[in-house]
Amino acid sequence: MIGKLAIAGCKNTSVDLINGLLDLGFQVDTVITISPEKAESQSVAGYVDLRPFLEEKGIHVYTAHKYSLQSEEDERAIKELKIDVLLCMGWQRLIPEWFLSSLGVGAFGMHGSNKPLPHGRGRSPMNWSLIQNKKMFFTHLFQYKPGVDDGDIVGYQLFDITVFDNAHTMHLKNLTAMLKLLERELPILLNGSVNTYPQKDVEPSFYPKRTEEDGIIFWEDSSEDIYNLCRAVTRPFPGAFSFYKSTKIRIWKCVPFDSHLRWDHAEVGEICLVFLDGSFIIKTGDLSILVTEYDKPADLDLRKGMRLDSNGIKRKQWNNLPI
Repeated sequence: MIGKLAIAGCKNTSVDLINGLLDLGFQVDTVITISPEKAESQSVAGYVDLRPFLEEKGIHVYTAHKYSLQSEEDERAIKELKIDVLLCMGWQRLIPEWFLSSLGVGAFGMHGSNKPLPHGRGRSPMNWSLIQNKKMFFTHLFQYKPGVDDGDIVGYQLFDITVFDNAHTMHLKNLTAMLKLLERELPILLNGSVNTYPQKDVEPSFYPKRTEEDGIIFWEDSSEDIYNLCRAVTRPFPGAFSFYKSTKIRIWKCVPFDSHLRWDHAEVGEICLVFLDGSFIIKTGDLSILVTEYDKPADLDLRKGMRLDSNGIKRKQWNNLPI
């Protein structure tokens, strides 16, 4: 048996997965995706309209009526496709039970965490791992069940989280890990065999959902903590941000500056130095940060002595985070 393979996705990582599978010699029969209008209404970060790409590749595409796939139209049309193996990459919704039960072999997806599952189920595990300054990441290929990241595991691939990684490079590493897993496991799945093992029998932990508003910078934090936040929410995510008075400044890239070049008398959040290229140094709770890439209104001229702050936004309390 060589089963019928479909992919559910609507992001840049979905394109990379499809290209990777084609390079490995796999045939992708169908891709399930959503329209730009649906992506905008659902605030899908990193969305890509896959349809022109799929047309060029000659791959059949089904554009879902609902991102949740919980509609009679979606159920009827997808069942007619007679899919054996479904891979989910760049599809941040649960797969409905009717869809799971219609598959010849099963649905499989990726979930990663800085420890083996069931540690770190839930949302945004790569972002959280950067924020928490973790040093490694486990990409799991697992079989979907109706619950959240609770399916049996097909296999996993470990990779490093270095001080140079950010949200973008983490996605690239995670995709590479996924392709390495599929290179060895997908032929077995397409032949109808599912060799899995259960997740560890320990109490699961869950990362909570992050929103754009959670990118607020508190300059009283350490330089390392601010750096970890900024790299965790940079593109394709909405970015970290701060305020000058009520004007928002979105920060895409920064690095801790130095422990010997100091501005001990500056206030937290104060701009200590502005360079010709527009980059600037800002005082943090312990040392300083060099901000090298940011967005601001054209009429706002950043100058030494200005003070950035959180504009009265209170710090969110994250309870029971996986550690």
